[in-house]
Amino acid sequence: MAREYWLRWMVFFVLMGALAGGCGLPTPERDNAFQSAPAGDSSNSPLPPGQIRRIVSMAPSITETLFALGCGDRVVAVTDFCEYPPEVRNLPRVGGYVNPNLEAVLRLRPDLVVAPAGAEDLPAKLKAMGLPVLTVDHRSIEGVFDSLSILGKALGVERRAEELSATWRKRLDTIAQRCRGQPRPRVLVVVDRPLETGRLQNLCAAGSDGFLNRLVELAGGENVLGDSAVAFPIISAETVLRLNPDVIIEIQAGREISSERHSEWLAAWQEVKEVSAVQNGRVYLLGKDVPVVPGPRMLDLAESLGRCIHPELFDASGPSRSVTSGEK
Repeated sequence: MAREYWLRWMVFFVLMGALAGGCGLPTPERDNAFQSAPAGDSSNSPLPPGQIRRIVSMAPSITETLFALGCGDRVVAVTDFCEYPPEVRNLPRVGGYVNPNLEAVLRLRPDLVVAPAGAEDLPAKLKAMGLPVLTVDHRSIEGVFDSLSILGKALGVERRAEELSATWRKRLDTIAQRCRGQPRPRVLVVVDRPLETGRLQNLCAAGSDGFLNRLVELAGGENVLGDSAVAFPIISAETVLRLNPDVIIEIQAGREISSERHSEWLAAWQEVKEVSAVQNGRVYLLGKDVPVVPGPRMLDLAESLGRCIHPELFDASGPSRSVTSGEK
C-alpha cells in the first residue's frame, strides 16, 4: 500500500512536468541543480520549423501544449503518463522522463524531441544519440508562457502561440482582478496523501513551487506554505493544526470520487477539527475533472481554486462543478 502511494506521488510529479524538490528536504546540491536546469535550448533539428513533422513529447504538459498550438497531428509518441487530449491515448508510448525508453524514441526517427527542463540528463542522452532536442520549462506559470513562444518559433506557428498567450493571460488576469481587493484567506493545498489508514499523515502539500503556489495567489489566497524551503513539503496533522488554514483544498487528480468516498475523505479531516477551515466547512475536494498539469488546463485549475477560496465571487458554471465542500 505504501508503495502504491509513493508511486502515485511520483506520477504526480511527472504530470507536473518536473521532479521539483519535495518529499523531504532536498540537499543544497540537489536544489541548486534543480534551479539551474536548462530551458528553451535552441533546437538542434536540421529541419526548418515548417518541416518538423514528427515530434516526440516527453511530458504531459508538453503534449497538451503541442495540441493547443495545433501541432497534435505532428506528435508521433508520448509518455506513459500522457492522457489528454483524448487523441493521445492511441499514440505509441516511450516511458517517462524518469524511465524513458530511448531505443523506442530512436526507432520513431523524430524530427524533434521536446523534453522538460529539470529532467536531469535526459536531454543530454537524447542528443548523444543524435536526436534533435528542445527543452521547455513548465515548473512555473511564466515558464508555460515562455514555452508557447519557444515552441511557436520552433514549429512555425508563432501567430497561434501569440494568440494563445494573449487568451490565457487575459483569462488569468480576469480571475486575479475578480479577487483583487478581497480578504486573502490562508490556504493549504494538499496534492496527495496515503488513503489506506484513513488518517492524516504524510500529506504532500503545495509549498514554494512556481505553479500551484502562484495559482493560489492569483485566485485570491495566501498559501500557508508559500515560504517553505521546498516546492512540495511532506507535512503531518500536527503541522496542519499549527498552520491553522482558513481554507483546505485537497486535490486528488485523476481519482473518481463517489459520494461514499467523498464522505470518507472529509471525515479524515475531523482529525484536525480545531482548524478554522474544518470548523467553518471550508474543506474542499477536487477530483478527476480538475487537472493539475501546467499548460492549457491550468486555466481551469485556477478557476477551481478561485471557487474554493472565494465562492461568493464565482458562479456555479464552468469546469469547477466537481468542487465539494465540508458542508454536506
